[in-house]
Amino acid sequence: MTLQEAKEERGRINSYESCGTVDGPGLRFVVFLQGCPLRCLYCHNPESWEFGAGDETTAGEVFSEIRKYKNFMKSSGGGVTFSGGEPMSRPRFLEALLMLCKEEGIHTVVDTSGFSLLTDTAKRIINLTDLFLLDVKSVNANMHQIITGESNENTVAFAEYLAEIGKPVHLRYVIVPQLNDRVHCMRKLAKWAAAMGNVQKVELLPFHKMGEWKWKKYDLPYRLSETRVPEPEEVEHFADVFRKYGLTVD
Repeated sequence: MTLQEAKEERGRINSYESCGTVDGPGLRFVVFLQGCPLRCLYCHNPESWEFGAGDETTAGEVFSEIRKYKNFMKSSGGGVTFSGGEPMSRPRFLEALLMLCKEEGIHTVVDTSGFSLLTDTAKRIINLTDLFLLDVKSVNANMHQIITGESNENTVAFAEYLAEIGKPVHLRYVIVPQLNDRVHCMRKLAKWAAAMGNVQKVELLPFHKMGEWKWKKYDLPYRLSETRVPEPEEVEHFADVFRKYGLTVD
């Protein structure tokens, strides 16, 4: 793909965030791509699921928005984060956006579940990306199926490829009481992450219900209405599990 072809590549965007502080280093311009194949029980962006929704645009038009914040991002040590939805589900569009960012020397992050086949396009995306925020739902196959409705086979293969080539990763894990908060599951994930060798840090994210109203808006059955938010002490206890494997935890 040439740079001109990249500018003309079309895709769908859900929304932008001009000053993200939790989606990678520094201050980030966050692009939420439209469409996701997973149906996570605790998703707080269900409006980003449908591939035909959102705003159709070109990578060039999206990059025009990104460029407005270039100096702002660089002065803070930040850059651009591509999230979703599932950004890897629009591989040609994502590749085009990454190419345009790299041409301008902008730091790039992709926030992904890793639910992607390792195609040639996916590998080019990986090469163009400086850092991955890898949202692992569970390393337990059955639990992953319960949480997302899909197998974790692609996610595991994707993560292991990132490890093989030494691509930097921040591992994210949402702690949901009475669902995926078993200590033995944490130990299994921590052991796996430590063995990868490319996980710079682990981000343990407490389950929250800030997106529940969206499920009601779109008339979707929300199964976690009675699920409590984990206490800070619980999160810290789980953090110690990861630290025992030599991992840095946020």
